[in-house]
Amino acid sequence: MKLTEVTFWDDYWANVKLPSSVNLNFSFERCLAETLKNNLSDIEGEVLEVGCAPGKWLDFMAKEFGLKPNGIEYSEAGVNATLKNFRLLGLDPGTFLAGDFLQMKPNREFDMVMSFGFIEHFTNADEVVKLHLMWLKPGGILILGVPNFRGINFLIQNILDKTVLDKHNLDTMSLEYFTGIADRFNLETTYLNYFGSFEPALPIRKPKVENPLHFIVRSFLWLSRHVRKIKMLDALNNPFFSSYILAIYKKNKIT
Repeated sequence: MKLTEVTFWDDYWANVKLPSSVNLNFSFERCLAETLKNNLSDIEGEVLEVGCAPGKWLDFMAKEFGLKPNGIEYSEAGVNATLKNFRLLGLDPGTFLAGDFLQMKPNREFDMVMSFGFIEHFTNADEVVKLHLMWLKPGGILILGVPNFRGINFLIQNILDKTVLDKHNLDTMSLEYFTGIADRFNLETTYLNYFGSFEPALPIRKPKVENPLHFIVRSFLWLSRHVRKIKMLDALNNPFFSSYILAIYKKNKIT
């Protein structure tokens, strides 16, 4: 079952600022970019991103590793934003599909399939992972990332806007869940860990301050944004406060 509806994403992507590319001055994007660069090697071919809008990570994969970018996006507004972003960035896109990923039947396979912040929006996350693998060639690379709304991030988000937590499957937000994926789907794990340290941009705020506790938490996050400019803090990671979990797998070849 989906925890978000297409109208939510249509509204979200209709107002995104373009062009959009990976910003290494933003602590989360810097951490994800470095983690990918340090744990991917000898890759070539085509990459498919599930939930691809606005295409900044496909742009990264194309420019950093020379992969041809392809994407699937739930909302038409997201697809339009991605294609416009690619034109602005001067990239030649491959196939881009709009629609419900759960209802799509693969007509081809890719060398890499990835999603960042996608599987946690479903109650049946394992079924969504299985669908990722249907688009992936034997021997290909599967990359899955989810935000960590546990620990201190749960407490902060619960104060700022509890409804955001209702749109996320918190059971996916542990290393044990991703270890289980490898076992259940016979995958080789090449990387699995928390990263991103504490990320003040992770919690989603309501437009207006509603009470004194909101003000205190928002002020703390504002101050933390300045502290997180210090790159040395990127290496400080813990299940209680790290902002993200990333897993990289290799799909076993059929023998």
